[in-house]
Amino acid sequence: MSNVFRKLISKELGEVNYHRYSCYIRRGMENKKGDSQIIFNDMYEKLAVRDIKSIAKMHERLNDTMILAFRISKNYFFAFLFYLASCALLIAKIAQPKLTILALILMSMCFVYKTYEFIANKFCYIDAQIVLVYKTVLDRIILNEHRRSQGKE
Repeated sequence: MSNVFRKLISKELGEVNYHRYSCYIRRGMENKKGDSQIIFNDMYEKLAVRDIKSIAKMHERLNDTMILAFRISKNYFFAFLFYLASCALLIAKIAQPKLTILALILMSMCFVYKTYEFIANKFCYIDAQIVLVYKTVLDRIILNEHRRSQGKE
């Protein structure tokens, strides 16, 4: 399972382009030099030829993905509290030990999944950098189209 930003970029621009962009970002991190202009230019060339409706849909999907990433981070704390309270309640109310252990194991597996999802989305620096460039490209294309339509009227 990968984070939501990686899924979006891979789906929108292709897996090959995602790997290429992540290599640029990694090299930039190693050299202590953030050179996102190459990524920006490449994305702009690929996306500038698309019609404005598809760009608007891409922008909407990006916004939805950013909200999803925020929601995953925000809801993790509540999931953690719920997990702790549920475990405490089950342990305090041991009616049938085998059933309690099974319930604790199942809840723990669900919580491990939520933790993995949280960590994968919280610490995705490279993907976040790519998404920032992607958002800038989409905003620039939309702004240019808006200026073009204003100039024609």
